[in-house]
Amino acid sequence: MADIEKTALSYLPARLRDAAARVRGDEPVSEIRLRAGGLLTLTTRKSNLSSGVFCTAAEVVDTAARLCEGSLYAHADEIRDGVIATESGIRAGVAGHAVSDGGRVLAVRDVTSVNMRIPHRVPGAADPILPLARAGLSLLLCGGVGTGKTTALRELIVRLASRESRRRVSVIDTRYELGAGIREAVTADFFRGYPRAAGMEAAVRAMSPEFLICDEIAGSADCEAIRAVRAAGVAVAASAHAVSEAGLTKNREIASLLADGLFDALAFIGADGKIEVKRLA
Repeated sequence: MADIEKTALSYLPARLRDAAARVRGDEPVSEIRLRAGGLLTLTTRKSNLSSGVFCTAAEVVDTAARLCEGSLYAHADEIRDGVIATESGIRAGVAGHAVSDGGRVLAVRDVTSVNMRIPHRVPGAADPILPLARAGLSLLLCGGVGTGKTTALRELIVRLASRESRRRVSVIDTRYELGAGIREAVTADFFRGYPRAAGMEAAVRAMSPEFLICDEIAGSADCEAIRAVRAAGVAVAASAHAVSEAGLTKNREIASLLADGLFDALAFIGADGKIEVKRLA
C-alpha cells in the first residue's frame, strides 16, 4: 500500500478504516467515499468497490474534522466551496446542507458526504507534453473534470525535476495536490497554499525558475500573473478546464493570453486520458 493511501486511511474512524483496508485489493485507490447512512465505497482505476459497511452521520463528521485537523470552523470557507485541501495532498470533496442567501452559499452545515481524492503517480502520463517542456516551450493543458490534468502535471514535475534532468522548477501548489507523494522531484520548489497569482509572483522573485507549473488557471489575476512570468523569460505549464479550443476561448482572459502568443502549445486530454498536442507557433 502506498504511503499516500495509508495517510488517507488514517483520516477515517477505526471501524471504517478497517473496512476500507479489507476491501481495497491490489489496485491503487483513487477515492474513498463516505455518506451518512450510505455505503463506504472505494474507487480504483477499474471499478467502484463496496465495503459492505454503512457510515453513520457521526463518522462522516468525524472524518471531516480529522481532515480539518480538528477544527471544522477554521476551514469553514473551504467547506463552503466544497473542498478541503490537506497538506498531505489529499483533497476531500464535501457535501451537506447549505445556508444560502440570494443564490450565494454562506455556509455548509451538517456535512453528510466526504470524498477523499488520493493522488498517485502515473508513469508516462506526461510523455506527450514532455518534449515541449524540455525544449523550454510554454503549454496550456486542457480537459474536462477528472480527465487527468493534475496527474499529467505531477508527472511533468517529476520528469523535469529529476536527478537526471535537474531543471529549476517552481510549482504553485495552491491546493497541495501537485507535490503530494512525489519525492523524485529533487530540483523542484513548492509554493504550497499560495493563491496562484501570488505564488507565481513569489516564485519568479525568489527562485528564478527555468520552468513554472500551476494548476487550474481561470480568472484575471491568474492570467495577469502568467503574463508577468512569461515577461520574466520563464516557461510555463498550466492547466485549465475546457474540453475544446472553442470552449477554452470563451474565457476572455485565457483567450487573450493565446492571442498574444504567451503559450506555445495547447494540449487536450480526452475522457480516455489520451493527450493531443497542437503547436501554436
